[in-house]
Amino acid sequence: MPCGNRPTERRVVRGRLDAAVRLTLLIGSLAALAGCFPKPLDLQLRDARTGEPVADVALHKHAVSLLTLLPSRQEPVRSDASGAARVWVPPLNTNITMLRPGYEPASIAVFKRQVPASMRSGDQTRLVFDEIKEGDVVAMPLRPVTRSPVRVRVEDADSGAPLVDAEVLAGTFLYLPAPGVEEGWGFPDLQQLRTDTAGDTGVECVSGFRNRVTARMPGHAEVFVDIREDPPESISLRSRPLRWKPVRFEVLDEKRGTPVPDAWVTMDEPRRGLPPDPNAFAARTGPDGLTPPVLVPDVVPLVIHIRADGHRDRREALEWTALRGDDIRTVWIRRKGWFE
Repeated sequence: MPCGNRPTERRVVRGRLDAAVRLTLLIGSLAALAGCFPKPLDLQLRDARTGEPVADVALHKHAVSLLTLLPSRQEPVRSDASGAARVWVPPLNTNITMLRPGYEPASIAVFKRQVPASMRSGDQTRLVFDEIKEGDVVAMPLRPVTRSPVRVRVEDADSGAPLVDAEVLAGTFLYLPAPGVEEGWGFPDLQQLRTDTAGDTGVECVSGFRNRVTARMPGHAEVFVDIREDPPESISLRSRPLRWKPVRFEVLDEKRGTPVPDAWVTMDEPRRGLPPDPNAFAARTGPDGLTPPVLVPDVVPLVIHIRADGHRDRREALEWTALRGDDIRTVWIRRKGWFE
């Protein structure tokens, strides 16, 4: 073979090798990309007692990672008349929570890979993303809720005397693996009752939820108890009398140092679906940036919330024992930027 043909042969071989390398890289890239796409997860929801399909179950999806603790804002998927539902899950650690009035909440955890036992919770169904195959159907039994009556007695923590006409609130919360994902998900109705002349009343604990019983009364501190499993026949709540100090708040602009009129200073309270605390306070600043005197209770924690037009909201924790009677407490708030 003439020597002059060897460069041509080398170019042909090199071209074939380059094509093979490109093909290999393309296949590898497609395989890697395939792992980035969501997969369909098909579920069949049935009543755990009767075996009948359960329709209109809301399936909420939320990712659980360092930076994504909140649920997706998409509308939940709902099961059809046959109890079937399809949820598209991403290749991330994902939780799917299933809610329907009359049934206990249920959830499925989909992990990117196998996880140690320390990351698992209770009898929650666990799946591995890479092992999900299209066409497979995961059976999900839903347990109907049961309601257990619990007697509640509310007493004065100092004297032990019954507190008459105290407000008793029974609310429910979800058992979920990540905080901050419960709001607006449709819990059983809040129970609102009052104690009788003996300081007694009764509530119902709902199975499958974390039940919290709260007692409130003007002049007494809020007290609550969580009932997680096996509700007792009765519970006692002891509420201490509150102490008060009159305080005026001064709200000033952080940059200009000028008074901020028409600013609201309120006691910040975690509502948790409850009505306002009867011992909470609210005051509005006048032209001089000062509020009238307000009685501040020795609640723990004691946090104030400041709101004013054109300024950023601010929350500040106070130490009640450090407050002096007829004190003026100055609070600085920052003006909003043009982009806010």
